[in-house]
Amino acid sequence: MTHIIRSRSPVRISFAGGGTDVSPYTEKHGGAVVNAAINQYAYTTFIDRKDGKIILDSLDLNKRVEYKTINKIKLDGNLDLTKAVILFFKRKFPHFFKKLTKGFEIHTSCEIPPRSGLGSSAAMFASIIGIFNRMAKEYRIDSYEIAELAYSLEREKLKNAGGRQDQYASVFGGINFIEFKGHDFVRVNPLKIKEDYLLELESNLILINLGARSNSGDIINDQIKNLKNNKSSINATHKTKQLANQVKYSLIQGDFIKFGKLLDKGWQEKKKFSSKISNPELDNIYRDLKTAGAIGGKILGAGGGGHMLLYCKPGKKLHVLQKTIKLGLNHVPFTFDHKGLTTWTINGKYEF
Repeated sequence: MTHIIRSRSPVRISFAGGGTDVSPYTEKHGGAVVNAAINQYAYTTFIDRKDGKIILDSLDLNKRVEYKTINKIKLDGNLDLTKAVILFFKRKFPHFFKKLTKGFEIHTSCEIPPRSGLGSSAAMFASIIGIFNRMAKEYRIDSYEIAELAYSLEREKLKNAGGRQDQYASVFGGINFIEFKGHDFVRVNPLKIKEDYLLELESNLILINLGARSNSGDIINDQIKNLKNNKSSINATHKTKQLANQVKYSLIQGDFIKFGKLLDKGWQEKKKFSSKISNPELDNIYRDLKTAGAIGGKILGAGGGGHMLLYCKPGKKLHVLQKTIKLGLNHVPFTFDHKGLTTWTINGKYEF
């Protein structure tokens, strides 16, 4: 009978503190973010084979590679995200990988496309790592180690510029206040928010797809450059970290009018990180949606496009949605995910 392991890991929305999780700011000053995992997922399916072949298949990207043996796998720009995880576990646990020499398939897909500003690549890394971690049994690593491995492979091995919050949000799930200090200290603090408050928060938030953004690495690299010699950018990053603390308490206390205003304040500070974060078109969209009834919002991720998050005045969400349609933008319904990375095993036939 075919042995099948599945996993899923959520993407995230960020409320405050984004940018303070990016080196070298984190090492020099420490960072803090507030973010939430949502019910849009990166999926991975592992299927064992009997013929020794290794098949890697990205369903959403429509890419597929096949190898006769695992020793043929090399990073070459084609499905490197999956390959990086395989090569890590092969090197780290060679005795464990001997069990997989009969071959296997890995099929991946993500409900959110690349360059979304929602951390889809981090979610994909976490999902794939979750598969191999489940098979590792007594050699399993914990949630912090999974998130850190996802960060290391994406940022250091594959050189994709970015911060550290995406990986932890995806692995842990829920709504968290996450602290970063030095080179490797991370603390995930789940926020204890009353259920009534969570429902109110969900009911007034709107997530809008603005379309694919430019390369996030270019924006991040410009931000890093500014952190070295631009006082305005440095001061804005300090204020952004302070806002993360204020947002945390507004959520716990259920003060959502303040929460919306803090989103707006955070967006104004974030635009000072780099001139690439926004543009006149995005500024006009944001202004129009505020006029329609949003208290405040922000573009998620590095900026430049992707997704915009808005908090609406009570009773005004429909007006904002109607304006969104008039602007030709797509609304992305969501709820919060409270489980984070999840893996499970099934037995039976599976076809793609």
